[in-house]
Amino acid sequence: MLLSAPLSELDSATTTDAVEDVAVRTVRNCGFGGYTYHLYRPGRGSLVYIGDWQAEWSQRYADQGYLDIDPVVERLLRSVTPFLWQDTVAQRPTGAPERVVLNEARDFGLKAGAEIPIHEHGFGVATFSVFSERESDFVKAWAEYKHNLHIFSLYFHEKYASLLPPDEELAPPALSRRERECLVWTSRGKTAWEVAEILHISERTVKLYLDAATRKLGSFSKHHAVVKAVLNRIILP
Repeated sequence: MLLSAPLSELDSATTTDAVEDVAVRTVRNCGFGGYTYHLYRPGRGSLVYIGDWQAEWSQRYADQGYLDIDPVVERLLRSVTPFLWQDTVAQRPTGAPERVVLNEARDFGLKAGAEIPIHEHGFGVATFSVFSERESDFVKAWAEYKHNLHIFSLYFHEKYASLLPPDEELAPPALSRRERECLVWTSRGKTAWEVAEILHISERTVKLYLDAATRKLGSFSKHHAVVKAVLNRIILP
């Protein structure tokens, strides 16, 4: 794939629909089955979620609370380079909850995929994903086009974000120093008891801080709160 043509099309696009059309053609021309793009901005939450995932899988993902255990999300927050979905569970034991997410995704046609993280100061996180229903097709396409696709995704994000309406951003919720500290240590895999030992406070107090932070961030669990805090630049994991 020569980048000049799709990048020129992005430059001349004047609507988000036109930008999406360029992405669909580019991804398919590379041999992938589909793509998704997700943009999260501090204070404004999830602004954009577009792409080719089945609605049934999106609903299943939400209903089961897979955001809490999705290994791709965990890796996304820590990585600035593209990575394969399968690599996120390489060290996980058979039957681990994280493997359940990817195994179920395969049942919905997401046999193999990769994530391209896009971190931008003041704009949270965006991610451009590609996937295929046939693993052999994906492996071939990724080996040949991953570098070009990385460049394309950055241009895509820049163009798409520039066409969004300039709504006024909301300030992220204010957390206390202790609430932030508890979230930071939780993001590093520490239990409430371990956090209590580190901060020299009781385990019950740690849980109270985590509950308060979860409530302020409008989250449904402490792990969801960690994700939101990182995306809003409230903490650095």
